[in-house]
Amino acid sequence: MISAVGHVVFYALVAAASPLVLTAMLAVVRGERPRTNGIAFLLGFLLGTTTAAVRLDSYATVEGVLALLLGIALVVAGLRERHVQPQTETETGRGNAVMARLSHLGSGAVLPVAGFLGFGGPKRLSLTFLAMASASQADLGDIENLALIVLYVAVATLLVSVPVGFVAVGGSRGAAMIGRGESWLKTNAAVLRVWLAIGFGAALVVDGIVRLTG
Repeated sequence: MISAVGHVVFYALVAAASPLVLTAMLAVVRGERPRTNGIAFLLGFLLGTTTAAVRLDSYATVEGVLALLLGIALVVAGLRERHVQPQTETETGRGNAVMARLSHLGSGAVLPVAGFLGFGGPKRLSLTFLAMASASQADLGDIENLALIVLYVAVATLLVSVPVGFVAVGGSRGAAMIGRGESWLKTNAAVLRVWLAIGFGAALVVDGIVRLTG
């Protein structure tokens, strides 16, 4: 049980560290109707993550290979990021335009967008698979398995739930706190992307090797 909890929390933390999700969430809570749209974004993100976090059959070799490949991909991405030239004003402008549109959406449109982000692309789905496979491999009862799913969803959505909680409870004061955090993140975004990718990638490589040789 302890080993399964550790694996689930680790994979959830890697899944939570998503610059795209963070950027989208900040656009929503710093835009129009931050409280209403922030809650809608959180609900959609939770729904998408929960939908993806289903119980999967566990194949130890597949888990090890998947963790190893995902880890290598993250390390390579992090190393390449170190040598990427700063974005041009045109490239940055396109990204800002997309996020500006997101900040003007109503809650009805924000919810499905957040649901798609919560469900995830290849990286997030792979991490969800690894987490649920670890829970299944632990051969626990239904209540324990449900608890691990809830734990995964809670940790994997922290990057959204905590800031949205600040805005929902604190209103304009909470939005101001998010604004200060956003400024710091923009200043350190490149360094964070590099070291998060390399750090989590290296940990996944080790995890994959341990699974394959254990």
